[in-house]
Amino acid sequence: MSKGIDILESSDIQAGSSRFDSRLDSRNFWGKVFAYFCVFSAFFGLAVLAFLIFDVSSDGASRLNGELFANFPSRRPEESGYRAAIWGSVWMLAYVLLLVIPIGVSSAVYLEEYAPKNWLTDIIDLNIYNLAGIPSIIYGLLGLGIFVQGVFGGRSVLLAGVLTITLLILPPVIVISREAIRSVPQSVRQASYGVGATKWQTISNHVLPAALPGIMTAVIISSSRGIGETAPIVVLGAGTVLFDPKAAPINFGALFSGRFGDVFTDTLWSNDNFFSVLPYQIYEWVGDPRADFQTLASAGIIVLLALVLGMNLLAIFIRNKVS
Repeated sequence: MSKGIDILESSDIQAGSSRFDSRLDSRNFWGKVFAYFCVFSAFFGLAVLAFLIFDVSSDGASRLNGELFANFPSRRPEESGYRAAIWGSVWMLAYVLLLVIPIGVSSAVYLEEYAPKNWLTDIIDLNIYNLAGIPSIIYGLLGLGIFVQGVFGGRSVLLAGVLTITLLILPPVIVISREAIRSVPQSVRQASYGVGATKWQTISNHVLPAALPGIMTAVIISSSRGIGETAPIVVLGAGTVLFDPKAAPINFGALFSGRFGDVFTDTLWSNDNFFSVLPYQIYEWVGDPRADFQTLASAGIIVLLALVLGMNLLAIFIRNKVS
């Protein structure tokens, strides 16, 4: 009887194995097809990117000289440069990072480690994820209504741009930072608690250092998006300017000379601190019908790419040093 059962079981196994083997070749074939498709997609994307970079570089390389960085915009393309736009982008991004990093990381730590899991935090989570996917022009309209029209009396100043771009990139920083904190194993926390560490000591000494590469990645991705956005800046009403933006938080000359009433004049907080940024200036000159200005726009694209790549390389270097 047992032999009969063994024979039946072996025949069932062989039948199942044969059915599996008949599908195995098809699975291997489609697996190879998918792998080749992934490789083709990767190389196709790189080829298109290389072609675009080559095309822009060949158009704008002739304008990559000292005058491009030293001159302000002009109606004459041969005398025009990106000085005001470059400094506007640099200072705007510097202040955006000063706001985004502490606020974004602190929010992620609170929501992931301290906030109770209830309906209120569920609503907050839902809204943060939704805000991370909203088009940038919506943030431009928000900044126009709250900061430009409401706070600065219709003036599109540097601080309005800083606050608007901060709102734009803050949700992605919070979302990715939370994922990095969540990826830290619970065993790390349990081991820290086991030797008598407090919750804050555990977070500051173990969780945050382990999550730092992911947090830095969030900052890199978000800052790259922020510096390259044109739509919010256009909506804010920023334009071409012929001077460097005021970037100092206080007027040190007035402070040291005892003129305390002028400490906040000619500073970041001034109501006449108008600005321009690289994406906006490129946008203006790309639409000019004159070929010289389009060549100038190509040169600006090269500068913007170099600035973004340089910031990313610096952030990656810092991330690798501290991780």
